[in-house]
This record gives sequence, C-alpha cells and structure tokens, in this order.
Amino acid sequence: MAEQVNQRIEGMINELEQMRRTNLYEDEEIKEISRKRKEFEYRIQRKIKEKDDFVQYIAFELALLEDISLRRKQAKLTEKKKDIEFSITKRLNKVFKQFIFRYQNDVAIYFEYIKFCRSVGFDHAISAIIGQMLQIHGDKPKAWQMASKWESKEQNNLQNARNFLLKGIHRHPESEILYLDLFDIELMIAFKAETEEEKEKYLKRANIVWKNGTNNISDVGFLFKLCDLALKYEIATEITNSIKKEIWARKTEKDVWSYIAMKELEGYHWSEIEEYVDAELKYPDEIKNYIAVCEEALQRFPDEKLCTKYIHGALGLREGLCTDLQKISIVKRAWYYGHENGLLSKEMYTFGIQMLKLEDEISKDEYSEILDEAMAKNSQYRLVWQEKLLLNKSDENKMLSILKDAAKQLKPEDLVEIWNFLLDNVDSNMMLKNCFNKFQACDHIALLSLKPKLLQKIYEQNGLKAARQMYDDFIRTPPTQADVHKIMIEIEMSQDKPTVKCIRKCFEAFVQHHGKNNIEVWMDYIKFEQENGGAQAVPAIHRRAIAMLEKKLVGVFIKAQALARIN
Repeated sequence: MAEQVNQRIEGMINELEQMRRTNLYEDEEIKEISRKRKEFEYRIQRKIKEKDDFVQYIAFELALLEDISLRRKQAKLTEKKKDIEFSITKRLNKVFKQFIFRYQNDVAIYFEYIKFCRSVGFDHAISAIIGQMLQIHGDKPKAWQMASKWESKEQNNLQNARNFLLKGIHRHPESEILYLDLFDIELMIAFKAETEEEKEKYLKRANIVWKNGTNNISDVGFLFKLCDLALKYEIATEITNSIKKEIWARKTEKDVWSYIAMKELEGYHWSEIEEYVDAELKYPDEIKNYIAVCEEALQRFPDEKLCTKYIHGALGLREGLCTDLQKISIVKRAWYYGHENGLLSKEMYTFGIQMLKLEDEISKDEYSEILDEAMAKNSQYRLVWQEKLLLNKSDENKMLSILKDAAKQLKPEDLVEIWNFLLDNVDSNMMLKNCFNKFQACDHIALLSLKPKLLQKIYEQNGLKAARQMYDDFIRTPPTQADVHKIMIEIEMSQDKPTVKCIRKCFEAFVQHHGKNNIEVWMDYIKFEQENGGAQAVPAIHRRAIAMLEKKLVGVFIKAQALARIN
C-alpha cells in the first residue's frame, strides 16, 4: 500500500511545482497540501475503508480547485492551467471512480459524480455514468428521473429523455414522478411541434400517458399535479378539460374541493360548481366561485382543516383581485361561517378574536356570545378566558366567578397565565384584596408562584403599609418563594428613608426559608450590614451561614466571601 501511495504522491510533484513557480502558493502551503494528500491517499488505500475518507478527500480537492480559481483572479494568472487544474480534476475523476466502485449501492454518489463532471466539463463521461447507475439502481424511480433530466435539461434531447422515462415506467408502473415527467415532456414536444399534424400526434401520446397514469395511481393528488402541468400549456385545452372532469368525478373526496377552490381563485373555472354560486354577492366571479366551493365543501365535509384553508385562502387573495375592504369582508365571512358551524380551530379562534377587536364593530353582547360559543367548543382556550376577563373588567364579582370556572377547566400552567394576565390588568384595590384572599385560601397550588407579582402589585396600588402586611401574611403561610423576599427587600430599600430594622427583618425571614441552599442571600445580607452600619454583626452572620448551608455549598460560600473582600 505504501508503495502505491508513494507512486500517486510522486505523480503530483509536477503539479505542486507549478503552483510554486506561478506563485499561487507559498512553500509552507504547498507542504501542507502535500501532507494532506498523503494522509487522504493512505486512508482510501487501506484495507478497511470508510465512506467519509472519500468524502473528505473529494471535498478537500474541490475546495482547492475553488481556491486556485480565486487566487488566479486576484493575481490575474492564466498560465499552467493544464499542469495544475486539469491534473487535479483527473485525479478527482479517479477518486470518484474508486468511490463508486467501493460504494456502488449508494445512488447519491452517482449524483455527486455527475455534478462534478458537469462542473469541470467532463460531459462526455456522464452518459456512461448514467448507464452504470441504471444498471445497478434501475430499481429506483429517482434514478430514471435523474437520467431523463440530464438528457432534457443538459443535453436538450427530449426524445432521449422520453425514452429513459418510458423504460423507467416499464419497470415502475406505479411511479408518480415518472408519469408526471413523461406527461410534461410529451406536452413540451407537442408545444414545439412545427406542424398541426405532429402536434396532434404528440398530444394523443400525452393523453395516453395521463390516462395510463391514473389507471395505475389512484391518489387524487396525482390528478391535481397532472392538471397543474396541463394548465401550463395553452395547446392542451382538451386534455386539461378531460383531467378537470376526472377531478370533478372524484368530488366525494374532500381534497378535490380545496383544489378546485384555489384554482377558481387563479381563474381556472369548473362549470359544475355554478349551481352553488350566490349571484347576489358583490364580488368578482373568481371570489364568488371560491366562496361557493368552500362553503359547499364545508356542508359536505364539516372539518376544521378545511375551514382553516377557506380562511387562509381569503387572507391570501392576490392583489388586484378585489379591494382591501372587500378582502376584509371575505375574511370575516369565512371566519363567521366557521364560527357559526363550529368548525374553527383554536388558532382560527385566536385569529378571529384579534380581528374582531381590531375592527371594533360588534357590541359587547355579541362579542360575549362569540366567546361563550368558543368556550363551549373547547373550554381550554386560554385566550378566550382572558378575553372574558377583559370584557367584564368593570364587574369584579363576575371576574372572580370567571377565575373560579377557569380553575376547573385550565391546565395549571394556563391558570397561572390567566392570573398573571389578571394582575397585569386589574386596577381595583378591592379586586387585589379578593385576589389576596384567594392566595391565602390557597385555592390552587399553581397560584403560589404568583405571590411575588401580587406583592409588587399591592405595593404599587396600596403603598408600603399594605405591602408589609401582605409580606407578613405570606411568610406566616409557607411555601414562600425567594422572589417574595427579594421584592420586599427592594421595596424597603427604595424608600426615601429606608428602615434598617424592616430590611433586616426581611433578610432574617429570607435566610430562615432559603438559607440552606442559597449562597446569594447570605452574601447580600452581609453586604447590607457592612454598608448600613452593622459591620459588627457580620462575623455572626458568616458563622450562621456556614452552620446552615448544605455541606457542598460551604466551600463555595467561603470562597465567594474571600473574593468579595478582595474586591
């Protein structure tokens, strides 16, 4: 193996020498290129090879080619390309061949090899690569498709592309992608035909293709794709009409209605839907047809997803099809249709509620009714509970009643969000007092997490005395979060003349509840005493901290204190 590697390395000497002579690379860079190549060569020649060895080697050489191209542009060099770039591409070609020989069952490697050949101008080699690939991977429809695309896109040979697809379909009579590509090519050939006779002949072939396809592939989505392809070609009117009739014949399938609705918006009309159209609607025909199809579909298939598509289609009406006011009207019609028929998803209710609030055109009673109907459908819509609270903001008893009902229906995390929402929006002292009573009664374990926020709110609304009273109540009825103590300390220290005695009381309560596993509280307590005339108390607090903290935290605390003294 070493002898073979050395021979290949020797074969690179001229190429490296030309890199040096043309000043593309410096000596150290050339040594590094040589070292890397030797390493890669050993890896791809060893007995136990890894796919990644080839991948990395190829990636290295491709990156080198790119870098050489960039350096040539910067230095405006053109000479010795044959000795450098061509030499690299020839070696890469050999590495690719080894790679494919070693891992011929991996079709992706063939694709990469073909990409490489295209990028370096080895087009003559591609047909042989494709032939080799199809010999081994003819059992994969994608391989036949790729061969066809090469002939049609790169070689501009539609007949060869068609032949590959016909052979592929012979082996894979149920392959959707092969039928679609063949149908497209047959239409393209017909479109390019020079005489009417030829055009008719090729259109007949296209007609046979799609009919054979539908005989073998029952999925209605295949028909939609065929129709989309046919619509691209004006010459295929008869074929398009035949496919449209076949689609309408499948009207017992829900997806047919969604497809037809969207096509009506694009201006492609199904005359069969005219019986459902409301002629009195003052919208363009495309929109009237769209509304008719969607609402008839929802009558036949009462379905949330179908209703969501109806609303999304209305939201996505293309510019110029109607005025902005008409678009808003259509969106509202679609949303109300879903609401009245119980077909709105949670997301669509959220959207609709925001839309109605923005419009501000309905009465409080109408809005309340919509919220009640939404809640009847799904009582776990948190947004609906929030909206009901806002709607009844002036009636505190009603709000408390809503909260009581919410506690029975919502998940704990959603209930916490509801209370958070309430505390952000409540302004009444009486309401805050009632909230406090709820917390005292510990109506729901999830609400305990809101104690810090309620304390801050009480202080903002009722002042220091009320906050102190609430804090005292909180620390008498644990559990009390660390944030409760932090907020109370912040409140006390924010006063014009802070009361040291009250702040000390908060710190004492804080260490009592959280002193075992919280180093920060001890650090803050010591700092407070040092800055507020209680330095003589610091040693005692330090000893208490060491005695109370969990063993694993004692060392961390001592170290933190030492660092604090240095700073």
